[in-house]
Amino acid sequence: MDTIVALATAPVPAGLAVVRLSGPRAHAIACTLAGLPALAHARMRLVALRDGAELIDRGYVVAFHAPRSFTGEDVAELQVHGSLAVTDRLIAVCVDLGARTARPGEFSQRAYEHGKLDLLQAEALADLIGARAESARQAALQALDGVLSQALAAVRLPLLHALADIEARIDFAAEPHLAEVDRPALTQRLVALAAQLQLLLTTTTAGRIRLHGARVVLYGAPNAGKSTLFNALCGADRALVDARPGTTRDTVELQTAPDGVLVTWIDTAGLRDAVDPVEQAGRARAEAEAQHADVVLWLEDRAQPFSGLPPPPAATVLRVLNKTDLPAHPDWQQRPEWQAALALSAQHDQGVAALRAAVVAAVRQSAAGTLGHVVLSRQRHAAAVQVAVAALERANHAVQHGFPLELLAADLRDAALALDELTGAIVPDDVLDAVFSQFCIGK
Repeated sequence: MDTIVALATAPVPAGLAVVRLSGPRAHAIACTLAGLPALAHARMRLVALRDGAELIDRGYVVAFHAPRSFTGEDVAELQVHGSLAVTDRLIAVCVDLGARTARPGEFSQRAYEHGKLDLLQAEALADLIGARAESARQAALQALDGVLSQALAAVRLPLLHALADIEARIDFAAEPHLAEVDRPALTQRLVALAAQLQLLLTTTTAGRIRLHGARVVLYGAPNAGKSTLFNALCGADRALVDARPGTTRDTVELQTAPDGVLVTWIDTAGLRDAVDPVEQAGRARAEAEAQHADVVLWLEDRAQPFSGLPPPPAATVLRVLNKTDLPAHPDWQQRPEWQAALALSAQHDQGVAALRAAVVAAVRQSAAGTLGHVVLSRQRHAAAVQVAVAALERANHAVQHGFPLELLAADLRDAALALDELTGAIVPDDVLDAVFSQFCIGK
């Protein structure tokens, strides 16, 4: 296998940079640069790194001997000053000494190939690197620790036992007393396994929110104060504000992390009947955003009568009465469903912190999931589990209707294969390419 080299830290000027080598010549190349005969495992040495007689930089070199390394191969890391001129020169010399530049994610792919990570953990590593909030960091670390892999193993192992039992009975088809299957007991086992996977599927939304944040949409009639509230919630003057209704025509988004929870705030056009085609398009976009929101802030002007808007379709809707600095319209006394609404003045930043806290609480509740730390966070995960569930349902149908054991075994193999593709035990090359291409070079 080739020896690969890449910058493992960001390609920007910094106080420190790390150049990583992995492969059979990693230690030899590091020794040549450092002028050392050998490198002990995990012992850091301060050295002068040279290209022949020319000094490149002074820094630290540390080696990790296979298999006690991230990739499972011999690894060496050069810790130098974070100058792009230094790191570029080091990488060029490493290539001259027999390495080649690494592809994106190739170090992590080698860790997967050497059994250091399964595919779910490799994806979790990418999620950890890209985490932008505390909630995302925690979710990625839990997946990296293998909680999802363990949950899937709890289904996969009894599934393989059932498959092995069926295949053994197929082998003894000529001996009826050995080929007989306890179909009621098998049905019970398959129903239980499918139920475990169905429960796992219910965590898809929670997993997405933990890693990528919740979409929080501001919904209401024109001039209800959505753009003013949007700016106040985001702490930035992003949306245009004007006293005239209908100022906002398109959606405006900004992502923040209040209390470590990732939230994408979305300001939308006011919802009203309009003849202007641009305003009509704005309303259509607002309705579409509300349809796919995790949380909707239904904003009404307390100084005006109820707008008559239909309730937004989101699962979580927080009612908000804006403009408490103005006299309340008596219409709101006749609307009991609005008595518990959050009252605020976005213009004067009164009650905005309480609303932000309510949004954080709602998002955390949506991200709680049904299985604690175990969640499906990617579409690939959900798709594979759905395939496994469908295969188990076909297998159960085959058991209940007395189909030949060969058909039953084929359905059980399909379910097991779907789970194996999820963890990476068996996985097509195009899936591997798609997973590891998401990584930066050097990881």
